[in-house]
Amino acid sequence: MAEQEIQKPICRSVFKSGENTTKNQFTKKWIELINRLEKNKGVTAGKR
Repeated sequence: MAEQEIQKPICRSVFKSGENTTKNQFTKKWIELINRLEKNKGVTAGKR
């Protein structure tokens, strides 16, 4: 039987620890998300 690799989840909660979230932390995560989406959009557009 083939071994399966443990994959890092695509979507995860980064604020679930119960700590107060600062505006800077929230903004930083939004920027990371937008950058990831833009990067992936460029990869999928190249496959057409």
